[in-house]
Amino acid sequence: MNIICHSSEQSKASGPYHPAVEVDTGGIRQLHVSGQGTYDPQTGERFLGDITGQARRAMENLKIVVEGSGFRMDQIVKVTLYLVDLGDAPKVNKVYRMYFSADRYPARSIVGVKELPGGQAIEIDALAVAPAQAASAGFSRTL
Repeated sequence: MNIICHSSEQSKASGPYHPAVEVDTGGIRQLHVSGQGTYDPQTGERFLGDITGQARRAMENLKIVVEGSGFRMDQIVKVTLYLVDLGDAPKVNKVYRMYFSADRYPARSIVGVKELPGGQAIEIDALAVAPAQAASAGFSRTL
């Protein structure tokens, strides 16, 4: 089994973790994506505006990490949305639908939370799977 830690300038972690960790078992690659929030890589600040804008920023950050790790959005099989206000789910769903085709929606959970880092109202983590390939970018260690 090989473990590959992914990070880039576009997806900096705000703590002692990597934006994504890939597990390659030799046949299947699994990408475990850390919670993506409203950090804007262009400004270096969190976007704290309306929930639609926050959802868009979080989904774009998810896409940056997934694609930057050599995966595609349609390879995401599980998503967890963390929302400070569960009443925001319909607005978040509108944005969410723009990133997946209806026939390829991943499994998903929505979890209501009291608060999220930096005052953001949404955070998203995900799991993607893909067939094995020759090599991936990132820091690697073998177990």
